[in-house]
Amino acid sequence: MNVVKITSGLAQENGYVVEQDGTVVIIDPGTDDPRFFEAVERFGGLQAILLTHAHFDHIGGIDALRDRYDVPVYIHEAERTWLMDDEKNGAAKFHLPYASMRPAERVYQGKTLQIGAFEFALHHTPGHSPGSVTLHLADAGVAFCGDLIFKQSVGRTDLYGGDQATLLGSIDRIRQLLPPDTVLYSGHGPKTRLDTEIQSNPFFSR
Repeated sequence: MNVVKITSGLAQENGYVVEQDGTVVIIDPGTDDPRFFEAVERFGGLQAILLTHAHFDHIGGIDALRDRYDVPVYIHEAERTWLMDDEKNGAAKFHLPYASMRPAERVYQGKTLQIGAFEFALHHTPGHSPGSVTLHLADAGVAFCGDLIFKQSVGRTDLYGGDQATLLGSIDRIRQLLPPDTVLYSGHGPKTRLDTEIQSNPFFSR
């Protein structure tokens, strides 16, 4: 599996181009940075865009990608209307233009999502936002956790729909669900491992 991290935008958000056996998805394209297109072309195409949540810094590139590749965007039901709502996705708070002009085409359903060679386990992990999800690829030992967990920190909860107690509950749930050696690809900052965060992250319960 190939994971290309592309950090861009005002908030220095991490978007990911992920490829396995010819299947390519993008997770959280925060901007229309040319590196997203370069990576997709290098791998030969794009099958879908997956969102861990719908804040402006995670969705700013989806329209340009959909225009070029005509692929669906997946999101949690709780945030299906957020792409075009600049109050909910946070763009208005930071005096930014709308992050997207079109709604998402698909909502996550069930406990897994199969896209080509990928089988993502879907974990609803609210707190940073009501529809935050963690996308776990068990065979590869990795999870894309959005703004749930950062290296030695966690996501903010002062935006629309955020709640600190809910976020901490989601962290405890992920701690129980994922193997401790799972590599966590976060929405901001460097990747880390779940067992590292269990030992060093002050927001994890002991």
